[in-house]
Amino acid sequence: MSGDPLLERARALLIRTMTFYRDDPRTSTWLRGRLERLDQPLRIAVSGRVKAGKSTLINALVGAELAPTDAEERTQVSTFYQYGPEPKILVHTPHGAVQNVPVTTLDTGTIRDLQHWRPDEVSRLVIESPTPGLQAITLIETPGVASAAVQETGRSALAQILSEADAVLYLTRYPRQTDLQFLQSVNELQTARCVPINTIVAFSRADETGSGGTDALEAAERIADRYRNDPTLRSFAQHLIPVIGLLGQAVATMTDDDFMALHNVARLPQNDQDALLLSADRFINSTMESTPGPARQRLLERFGHYGVVRALTLIRSGATERKKLQSALLDESGLNLLQETVHQQFVERQDALRARSALLAVDMVSRANPRPGVQQLRGEFERLLANAHEWNELRLLSALDSGQVRFTRPLQTEAKRLLGAFGSAPHARLGREETALAVDLADEAAAALSRWREQAVNPLHDRPHRDAVRTVLRSCERLIIHQTHGPQQPQTPQQAQTPQQPQTPQQQNPQRQHSAHGQHGSSGQHGSAGQHSSSGQHGSASQQGSTGAHGISAQRGAHSQPGPQRSQQGQPQRHHHPQTGQPQSSPGAHARD
Repeated sequence: MSGDPLLERARALLIRTMTFYRDDPRTSTWLRGRLERLDQPLRIAVSGRVKAGKSTLINALVGAELAPTDAEERTQVSTFYQYGPEPKILVHTPHGAVQNVPVTTLDTGTIRDLQHWRPDEVSRLVIESPTPGLQAITLIETPGVASAAVQETGRSALAQILSEADAVLYLTRYPRQTDLQFLQSVNELQTARCVPINTIVAFSRADETGSGGTDALEAAERIADRYRNDPTLRSFAQHLIPVIGLLGQAVATMTDDDFMALHNVARLPQNDQDALLLSADRFINSTMESTPGPARQRLLERFGHYGVVRALTLIRSGATERKKLQSALLDESGLNLLQETVHQQFVERQDALRARSALLAVDMVSRANPRPGVQQLRGEFERLLANAHEWNELRLLSALDSGQVRFTRPLQTEAKRLLGAFGSAPHARLGREETALAVDLADEAAAALSRWREQAVNPLHDRPHRDAVRTVLRSCERLIIHQTHGPQQPQTPQQAQTPQQPQTPQQQNPQRQHSAHGQHGSSGQHGSAGQHSSSGQHGSASQQGSTGAHGISAQRGAHSQPGPQRSQQGQPQRHHHPQTGQPQSSPGAHARD
């Protein structure tokens, strides 16, 4: 509502931390990488046990067959799938070297061979593709939790990989104790414990639940309901979604040949179809003139038995057009729900997740490399962590979506709207048109505040619901402040583009001293351009840049470079007193970019 103040305050704290550790090249370089990430597409790690279906689900989410899928464990190194104007493969070694593998097209066989290298030979692969599904997010495929690569390098190595992601999509065929223990280990740091908003758990092979029959998805949903109420799992993940990754991938990449093959099988009499689907051998080897055996084998491999049965049922029910069949099968696979959840929980709230990543970096460095003066940074970190209302909104939205917190239907809808589920702008939160007058928005915000104050004294609410009401009330109060006092950062393009006048040293010094004492988070103004960068230009550039699906702009990216930061190192550094101690360790021991 006020120009993403949380992200800007987190960015400013990350810059001060990098300045504080400027005499430690390894630490400052690592922090600079975290700073540059704030202007890159959101990173989502796709992790889970061996053969949980990570590659298949990545292809389904992206809508293209990029990640190699095999019957045996293949992924030994972390693989980054990101957007690029042309196909490209980059191989990163543990020693920091980067090799460009010349390719004209992205062949899954080439990627498969590179993924099978040992972790001591290749630290990561970066696959760039012009696939539209990668414009808003970067997907990181990790080795399996119990894979040979993880056993060789240790569990901490996988935790390092996940620390490089802004969000985690964790896949499991069935939640086990090892899954819960691993997810808990990833959320050990204070920031992760206080902000458990970045993990979605997917039951990725729901069609194999129980006996694997037509009711498999319903059985998987019942299991998901049971685990949604598990306090251990709920402490770090509030979304548990059954999904059939194989079917989702097949539907997302369906060809005309696939559709015609399914249509030809659906034309057979019902008794013949039932006999054909009794076993895989019958389906492939049966003599059938309309659809050759190789085409049926391809259907079975791509859609699976469950997917073929559901596709034939839908065609007989009237889904005789390819787009109509694809839409229905996407719902059947659970991929639609997963994509919607990823979009709402991750993409729509990417600035809050980026702020989380920035604070996580500060937390890791200050713990791994304590030195005299670090408590000053820790104090700012603690205050920012405690006053981040955006994260409270995210937690409550997750609880409302998953059913952990339920109000009556009108209140449920209004709560989600006020929390920003349908847009973070004031008019969207208040259910008004974009052209609504400020006075009308103020009246509506006051009315919403009055309604939710009544809920605050409702004796029927238990503690979770009382906490939820307090969060909604805080959102209403912020809306009223926004309408009464106006936004705390530039609102119009003219304001955002107005160059700020250079300040004299006498004008600059009080601001810097104020920032050095950790009081920048007490108001939206201190969290904006003035505190983000002593030059006063960073905040305005953030407003100028047009953020599309990436959340990236050329102006914002320019400020993640080290040049502007070095100009600020003099004054704030004196308040941190870093010269009295040398670094004891480096964040590289925890995570390396």
